[in-house]
Amino acid sequence: MSELELNEIINSCRERNRASQGRLYNLFYNYAMTVARRYVGATYEAEEVVNDAFFKVFTKLDLYGGELSFKSWFRKIIVNTAIDRIRAQQRLPKLQELDYTAADSPLEAELLTTMTKQQILQSVEKLPPAYRTVFNLYVVDECSHEEISQMLGISVGGSKSNLSRARQILKTIFEHEEFLK
Repeated sequence: MSELELNEIINSCRERNRASQGRLYNLFYNYAMTVARRYVGATYEAEEVVNDAFFKVFTKLDLYGGELSFKSWFRKIIVNTAIDRIRAQQRLPKLQELDYTAADSPLEAELLTTMTKQQILQSVEKLPPAYRTVFNLYVVDECSHEEISQMLGISVGGSKSNLSRARQILKTIFEHEEFLK
């Protein structure tokens, strides 16, 4: 789809055109589910996040100014909606402050190069919600620890310790799964 066609759909959605809203929903549903599942894990929770995110898009589309691509703007809405859901369910455990060490081992690098994207995503889904959220924000969405601490209402040290613990758990999963056999 061209950018011109997408802009026409967006402008029609601003006028509350149901057919255009349905078209936008169908165009971006799979993308939204992919992003949401990385944060909340379960499909039924991801569907709720996606529907909430689309509701926000349709009610706040006038705030979209075109500085970012629509996909990038929508991604931010999905991520923030997922984080809001996690917070509301109080699924983020109290964080312990730990010393952070960012040393990635050569074994981790070797494991990641031999694994498929699907195997990596399946492993990330096994992380507890707090670790999975920080891991996704830092590694996938490239947020700084300062940004993560503000988004999640935790300390920078808490963000760093959650990332460190997520990496430790993933390393254990990678070493014990059948991915390399």
